[in-house]
Amino acid sequence: MASRPTLKTIADQVGVTVSAVSLALRNDLRISQATRERIQQAAKELGYVYNRHAAGLRRGDSGTVAVCLNDLSNPFFTEFLGHMEACFREADRMMLFCHAHETPSIQARFIRQMAEHGAAGLILVPVAGTTREDLDGPQVRHLQDFPLVLISRDVADTSFDRVINDDVLGIRLLFEHLYEAGHRRFAWLGGGGDTSTARDRECSFRQQMDAAGLPVTSDSVHHGPTTLEFGDAMLKRLLAMPEPPTAIMCFSDIIAFGVLAACYRHGVRPGVDISVTGFDDMAAAAYSAPALTSVRVRTDLIGQCASELLLSRMAGEQFPPVRKVIPPELVVRASTGPVA
Repeated sequence: MASRPTLKTIADQVGVTVSAVSLALRNDLRISQATRERIQQAAKELGYVYNRHAAGLRRGDSGTVAVCLNDLSNPFFTEFLGHMEACFREADRMMLFCHAHETPSIQARFIRQMAEHGAAGLILVPVAGTTREDLDGPQVRHLQDFPLVLISRDVADTSFDRVINDDVLGIRLLFEHLYEAGHRRFAWLGGGGDTSTARDRECSFRQQMDAAGLPVTSDSVHHGPTTLEFGDAMLKRLLAMPEPPTAIMCFSDIIAFGVLAACYRHGVRPGVDISVTGFDDMAAAAYSAPALTSVRVRTDLIGQCASELLLSRMAGEQFPPVRKVIPPELVVRASTGPVA
C-alpha cells in the first residue's frame, strides 16, 4: 500500500521548504500567490489531505464549534441550525452536534465530551430545568473562560452570553391584537415553570389580563406539554365550560396546531367561532388550516448574533457578558378574527 503523502512529499516535489507548504495550504499571504498555487496543485495531484486536527493542536484551536439543542421533536429549534451553520461554514468552522432530548444528564455529558474533544466553543439551547449551577458550578470547571453562548432560553445570573427572544413583548402583541378584536374571554395553554420562555410568556399573559381588568382563574391558565395531543385534548375541555373562551392563546405553534385540528371535529370554525394563536411562527404556521396567527421569533437574527458572538469569544475578544434580547414580530393570519 502506497504511503500517505505528507508535507515533506509536497515540499520535495515543488522544491520548497516544509514550512512553506504548510503556510500555502492555509492560504497564508506570506507565500506568493504563484507559489501557493503550485503547492496547492501538487497537493491535489498527490492526494494530500490536510490534517486539521493536527493543525488545531499546534495552534490550540480545533476549529470545531459544538451546538447542543434541547429537543428536535419541536421543529422550531431546528430552524436555528441552518442560520448558525451558514455563519460557521463561512468562518471555516465545523459543527459538532448534540440532541439533548430535554434531559439534563445528556446535556451535561455532551458538555464534558465537547471539552474532552477540544471543541473551540459551544452554542446551547438549555434543556428544561437548567440552572446557573449547571453552567457556572464547580462540577463544570471546564467551562470557566470557555466560549459559550445560550440561545432561545435564558438562565438567570449566568456569566455567559445569551441571545434570546423578547417573549414578554410577543405575548403583549398577541393580546392587544385579540383585545382590539373584541375578545374578553381568554384561555392560556401550555408552558410551565421549567424554562424562561414558559415563565415569561405566561407572566406576560397574566400581566395583560390584569391590565385589561380581566380575572385570571383556574379556567384561564392550563399547563401541559408542548405537543399536538395536549392542544387537541384541551379544546374539548374548554368548550365544555359554562362560558367557553372566545380566544385561545397557545404557548407554541405546536399546541395551536393541535387545537386547530380539534376544532373541526367539534364543529367549531377557527378564526370565526373561536380565535387561536400560536407562538414561534414556524414555517408550517402559514400552511395550517386556517393559517395560524403567531409571533415570529427571529431565529435568523438570534442564530446569526449568537454565532458572531461565539466567534468573537473564540478569537480571544474580551468584553462583559452580553444579554441580547431580539424583538419578535406579530403575524396575523386567518385563525383569528372578531368575536363571533
